[in-house]
Order: sequence, then C-alpha cells, then structure tokens
Amino acid sequence: MKHSKKGSRGPRLYFSHFQNRLLCAFLLCTLIPIFIIGGISYAVSYNIAEDKILNASISADAQLHTQFDNRLQQVENIADTLQYNMYNLMQTDAPMDTLATLSEIRSNLSMFKTSFDLSYINIFLPDEHMASSENLYFFPVSKLSDFQIPKEALENPGTSSVWFYQDLLSVPFLMNNSYRMTNSVSCCRVLKHPGTDSIKYAYIIHLDASEFSSILQESFQNNQITSYILTDNGKIVASNNPSLLSASLDEEKLDFLYHKEDSLKKRSHTNYHTTTLRNGWLQVTEIPDSYIMQNTHILIKSILLTILISLPLTILVVVLISKNLTRRIETLSRAMETLQLDASDTNMKALVPQDRAPETFDEIDKLGVTFEKMQHSLNDNLQSILELSLAEERLKYQLLQSQINPHFLYNILGSIQTCQSLGKLDIANQMLTNLTRFYRMTLRKSKDLISIRDELTIAQLYLEMEKLCHNDNLTWEINMKDGIDNFLICKFTLQPFLENSILHGLSQKTPEVHISIDLSYGDDTVIIVITDNGIGMAKEQLLELQKTLDEKIVNYEKHFGIGNVNKRISNPYFGNGRISVESYLYEGTSITIEFDQMEEYDEECNDCR
Repeated sequence: MKHSKKGSRGPRLYFSHFQNRLLCAFLLCTLIPIFIIGGISYAVSYNIAEDKILNASISADAQLHTQFDNRLQQVENIADTLQYNMYNLMQTDAPMDTLATLSEIRSNLSMFKTSFDLSYINIFLPDEHMASSENLYFFPVSKLSDFQIPKEALENPGTSSVWFYQDLLSVPFLMNNSYRMTNSVSCCRVLKHPGTDSIKYAYIIHLDASEFSSILQESFQNNQITSYILTDNGKIVASNNPSLLSASLDEEKLDFLYHKEDSLKKRSHTNYHTTTLRNGWLQVTEIPDSYIMQNTHILIKSILLTILISLPLTILVVVLISKNLTRRIETLSRAMETLQLDASDTNMKALVPQDRAPETFDEIDKLGVTFEKMQHSLNDNLQSILELSLAEERLKYQLLQSQINPHFLYNILGSIQTCQSLGKLDIANQMLTNLTRFYRMTLRKSKDLISIRDELTIAQLYLEMEKLCHNDNLTWEINMKDGIDNFLICKFTLQPFLENSILHGLSQKTPEVHISIDLSYGDDTVIIVITDNGIGMAKEQLLELQKTLDEKIVNYEKHFGIGNVNKRISNPYFGNGRISVESYLYEGTSITIEFDQMEEYDEECNDCR
C-alpha cells in the first residue's frame, strides 16, 4: 500500500468567501455613489470657484483699466496743452516775447509736474534756439538720441502721441535733489518742418513706472496672481511682482497675448485676462489653476471628512447585514466541504431548522433539506462507485499486462526456434527450462503489484535466457539501497527495457553489452536507472520515443513494450510513475523509472492507494 503525498494547501483568497464578496458588493454599491457625488460636487464647486475668482479678477482689471486709462488720458491732455504752448513759442520772433513765452512754459511745466505728479518733462528745441542750452526743462534736439524713443516715432512724426518705456531716467539735480534714477512710462510728441527731415521741436512727458506697480500691488496683494502692464515689444513696465519688472516675454507668449482675440484665455494651466490700454499696451492678469485649487481646499476637506465619517458607519452596517445573510450559507458551505461517506460527520441540525414548520422554510432552508437528502443518497452510492472505479482501473491494468505477456513469449519462442534450427539443442533446452521457471514465477505472483525483490528475480531469469542466445556477450549488475526491494512495483516493468537494451544495443560496433540496474530512494519515491553501453539511438529516434512517453501512447507497431509499461506505471493506483530516457548514438542508453513508494500492509489488498 502506498503512502500518498499530500501537497500543502495555499492560503485561501479573500474573495473566495461569499460573505466577503457580498460585503464588497454592498461597499461598492454604497461607496461608488458617495465618490461619484463627491466628485461631481467638487467639479461643480471648482467651476463655481473658478468663475467667481475669474469674475473678481476681471472686475478688478476693469477698475484698474479705467484708472490707468484716466491717468494716460491726463498725460495726453497735458501733451495737448504743451502742443499749444510750443506753437506759440515757435510763432514768436522778438527776443522779449520769446523770453516771456519761455517763462510761461516753465511755469506751466512746474505746475504740471507738481499738480499731476509727473516724474519729469523734457522739451527739445533746435540747437540754435536761445533756450536749448538750459538743460533743465529745455534741451537741444540733438539730445533726443539720449532717450529710448522708438525709431518709428522719429521717422513718422506728427501730433499723435508715442508711448515708450524709459529705463533708468536721469533727472537734473535742480529737478530732483535725490539724484534718483527711475524707470518711466513716457509720452512723446515730435514735430518736423514741413517737407524736411529736420525736427522743429519735441517734448516728452515722463511718469514714474513704480506708480503703476503700486496700484497693481494694492489691487493684487496675493502673490499667486500676477498682474502687469506689457508694452507692444514685450517688456513688462509695471507689475505687482517686483521680480518681473523690466523683464521681456518670449515671442510665442507675446503673440499669444496680443493676437488672441478673447480677453480671457488659457495656456499651460494658467488663465490670462488681457485688456488694451488707450496707448496700445496690454494690461495682463495671470491666474494659475493652482490658485483656484487652493480656494477649493476647504471643500475637499469637507468632502473627505464626510467620507471618513460615513465610511466606518457604512462598513459596520454592511458587515452586520452581510453576516446575517451569509451565516446559514456558510454553514451549508462547511457541510458541503466536509462531505464524507459517513453522514454523522455533518451537523445536519444546523442546516435544517428544527423549530419551524416546513411550509415556513425559505430558499436557503430548502437548499439545506435538499443537501441532506443528497448526502444520504451519496452515502448509499459513493462506496459502490468507488469500488467500480477501482475495478475499472484494475481491468485496464490487467489488459495492458495481458498484452505484454504474449509479446514477450513470442520473442523468447522465436529465440528458441532459432537455436533449434542452428542445432544448439542444449541452449534451446536450457532456455525452455528458464522459460518454465520464468512463467512459474510470474503466474505464482497473481497480484498486479509485486515486490521489487520478485521483479528483480523475473528480470534475472529473463537476462539468463537472453545470455544463452548471445554467446555470453551479455553481462549485467544490480545495485540497490538497503530495504528498497521491499517496496511494490507493477509486475513485468523491467523486462521490456532490458529487452530493448539487448535487442537494440548489440551491433557490430558494440558486440558486447553490459547492463546496469541501479535502485535508489527519491523524495518518497523509488528511482530505478537502467543503463547500457549499447549502440544508443539517433536524435530523431530518441525524440520519437520521448514523445511516446510524454503523451502515454501505446503503439502496437513501435515501442509497444516501453509504451505499455509507461501507461501502466503512470496510473495513480499503480505508482503514479514517470519514465524518462536519454541516449547518445554509439555511447549507450539510460532509462530512468520513478514511482511512488508503495508497500503492502494488507495481504488481501491487490491495489495500492
């Protein structure tokens, strides 16, 4: 009887339990709506927050736009007044009248600078004019190049104003005792003599750029929102972020801000609101998505807090409900898992309610009643089914066994007939004697499984018969571990392999064959290795034989003996064995037979379990 080896059972997966699956289903049905509602709420709230923040910024921009435009219009009005004063100055020829006009203009300039908080005013007169060398308010036209006036303003002069940004404007000492150099937003007008390129006069009104930055900083104190004034050539002249002052934007971003028609636009997770000032420059406000996200953090925390509070309560309720629903199903499942031939091992009282009338049974109760009846029926029939299965396997084994005996007998009788025809009657008689002993031994052992000791005796009788036919060109040796010959093996297992070693091993190149039979212990198995030094097999023949063994084919034309043994020994009732073969042409062949360790502890038992 064999000792079966039971593999270790892995841990059950969590979802193999019905209660866990039901619990997960309840949780999914509960949590998915919660998360969907939370997600929708967040998305709607985010859009609302985004609209409110953008609308607030647009509203602030509109107020700033009006304030900036009023300031620029104020400078334009001053420029118009100076236009009139300069016209009068250019029309005056008498020296005394010119001095009076110059004095009036100086007073106006001082008044403009003080009243309208101007940074500075420059008036440029022809170099030959008597006031051009003053260098306080009046300067020669030749000094226009000291200022960063756009080239197009000088090439296309007129009465319209040209606005530009002046870096580090230096104001004369008498105008500014602190020697402060400022960045200025400047308004310039240039007038030329008709039909010539000579400049008749020009003047520039300067505003301190920090004035615009201060206004922006007051309106946008949050440093995450960036607001700035952008010239047409991409330079930032004022901003609520001091680090951006005098910086220049790249052409791609400048083109995006100036040429996209929408006042509200988006680029790279940043919202841009742009308005055009009356001087053609842009007032730009940048609102990043991260700022909008920060204003929704309270909402996110509220949603998460709601989920965290409701989740444990939901899980507790779901667990209680699922446990109540699955308690009887688990009892029925355990009863089915522990189903055995003996019904007494199952607690049937737990499956069928004893305190209720049958008409009050629900579906699970009825399932328990059905299982109870099924178990009684199985108890009546399972044993007979098992016995029929064992009988069927035994018959299949005996059929294979009966097929190999005639095959072996045919080969031996052929050898005896050959010896008789060659006049070797003594050898033929000896073979008949050995054959008689051989069959007496095999027939005496009527069981399907015999001890390895008896199988080796049968194998040696066969080898002795074959040795008589081959003029003592056959030798063998048997090596085995102590006690291994007490285990059981399928009867007539070794003979087909020994026959192949002799029949296919002897050749002109290998006139003598030595067979080695080694028996050793494996991991709860017996390992028998049959090795010969015969001619071996070609690669194609070896692959064909290995395929026969792997697929457990019994072919009556090729490899019948080996296929027959492989089919029998691989049966779970007769060793659950496996056979492998290795062979090299002109070097020999090695057959490995491995099967479970089986021992007979009941003399009346003819099978192994």
